[in-house]
Amino acid sequence: MALTPLDKQQLRPLLYPVLTHLGPQGDGGYVVPADQIPHCRFLISLGLCDNWKFAKDFLKLNPAVSIVGVDHSVGPTFFIAGMPFCLGKIVGYALIFNGAKLRRYTGRLRDYVDYFSFFKGPHKHLRKRVCASMSGPLDITLTAILNTDAQGGEHDVFLKMDIEGSEYEIVPDIIKNHSRIRCLAAEFHRVHERTEEFNQAIRLLAKHFTIVHIHGNNIGPYSETIDFPVSLEITWVNRDILKHDLDRSTMSYPREGLDVPNTPTRPDYKLKF
Repeated sequence: MALTPLDKQQLRPLLYPVLTHLGPQGDGGYVVPADQIPHCRFLISLGLCDNWKFAKDFLKLNPAVSIVGVDHSVGPTFFIAGMPFCLGKIVGYALIFNGAKLRRYTGRLRDYVDYFSFFKGPHKHLRKRVCASMSGPLDITLTAILNTDAQGGEHDVFLKMDIEGSEYEIVPDIIKNHSRIRCLAAEFHRVHERTEEFNQAIRLLAKHFTIVHIHGNNIGPYSETIDFPVSLEITWVNRDILKHDLDRSTMSYPREGLDVPNTPTRPDYKLKF
C-alpha cells in the first residue's frame, strides 16, 4: 500500500506535435516523438527478452542508427533451445487447425531466428544486467554502456528502458548522462508500492526532461490506492532540444490513434490526473 500519494500533477504531459507508435501492437510498443528519431546515432534498449520490434521500427525511420540491446537473461543459447519447442507447437497446432496459436508460435520461431541476423554488424546485444554499480561480472552501468563509444556526442541517444523494477536505481545515471540522451521511453513498475520512489524519480528527471506522453499498461492491475495503473509507460524529450515552449496537454489518455492496449483483449486504462 502506498504511504505517499501519487503526484499526478507532474505526470500530465506537454502537448508534443509529432508523436508516433513504434513496436508491436501490444506489450513492448511505445509512443515517441517521430521528428527526433532521425537525430539519434544510438538506440540503447535496456531490457530485451525476445521482443525487439521497437528497435526494428526505429531502424526503418533511421537506417543509420546503431542499436545496443542490454539483457542478461537471453542470448544465443536461449533462442537456439527455444526453436525445437516452437517447432513442436507449430506442428501440433497445425494438426488441430488452431490458427491463432499457430500464428503465435510461427511468429515466435521467426523472432528466434531473426535474433542471429539482427544483432550483428552495427547492432549488438550485451548480455549484461544494467545496475547502479558494477558489483558483479554480469553488471554494467548506463554510464559504462555510453562510454563504449568514444565519439559520442550531445543528444545522440534514444534510451528505451523496461527492466522490471530496476529502472528506479538507473535514474541517477540518466541524470548524470542527460547531455547524451535525446529522448527516453521507459516503463515504471509497481508504482503503487514504490510511490515515494516514483515521485522522486519523476522530479529528478523533470530537471532535464519533459514528459510528452504517458500510457498505463493494462497487463498489470489498476490501483485504487493511487487511482492509477501500477505500471506506467512514459516518454520524455530532453528540454535542451526543444525549440519552443510546449503547452500543457488537455488530451484524454490513452490517446486515440496512438495508444494500443498492452493486452488487446482488455480495455485500456483511462488516466485521471
